Amino acid sequence: MSSAAEQAYTLQGIVENFRDDGRGRLDFRHMTLEVGLFPQAGGSARLQLGATDVMAAVTVELAAPEMEHMDEGRIRISVSCGPGAVASALPDYAASGSSSEDRILWLEAALEPLYSHVNIPEALRALCFLPGEQCWQLRVHAQLLRCDGCPLDAIAIAIAAALRNTRVPKMTAVDDDGDGPAPKKAKEGGGQHALDLDESLDDSLPFDCSRLPLYVTLSSLGSHAVADCTAGERAAAGSSLSLALDPTGRVCAIRAGGGFGLHLQIA
Repeated sequence: MSSAAEQAYTLQGIVENFRDDGRGRLDFRHMTLEVGLFPQAGGSARLQLGATDVMAAVTVELAAPEMEHMDEGRIRISVSCGPGAVASALPDYAASGSSSEDRILWLEAALEPLYSHVNIPEALRALCFLPGEQCWQLRVHAQLLRCDGCPLDAIAIAIAAALRNTRVPKMTAVDDDGDGPAPKKAKEGGGQHALDLDESLDDSLPFDCSRLPLYVTLSSLGSHAVADCTAGERAAAGSSLSLALDPTGRVCAIRAGGGFGLHLQIA
């Protein structure tokens, strides 16, 4: 079957609300999720969504708060692709022949706002134990092992699962008066405070994931919007619109791809 014939076949199925794998237009594929895969990581997860396969791991490290948010910790996101054809399977979001490196940068830029002060301020404040001086920084790395369709949605789910699996060490700021056991210093050379770290992690705290947003990508195929497209369906799609929604339904971020508009009244 030629490429044009395949696209016509795909579009006709969308019109009839029946896709190759039996799903309706707004149905997601079967999802498998594993957590706690890497004991050495602060948290980890692996998600398989259809033929898309992504792993995410969290590293917990000490850092200084940012000047704009002195009472908050922070989350840093990075994305990479597995060997071979994985990178070339990434959607060309800019529709301009962008390189695989540009597509990864697009994914990282789309994910970053989900974990910002604007969307999860309470969770970030819980990561700061010495305002203006010390906080926890969570570095999250997502590795895309296979890509088929909408990797942004799958990566966001894997990151949320890894963060939900993350335990943050308990750190207490105490007066640096020389009494009791020598605590870990908050700053090089000491200062007015010192830090008492529970190295056993017995009292470690879970990261607050109650407000974490997730992405849902809708692609336009003919006059209909379709969720969780396969790579074949994306080839027949015009544009896509990715909405990041928190558990209350609030829109936290919007990303568009494909180079064309997406009519808001398509169904």
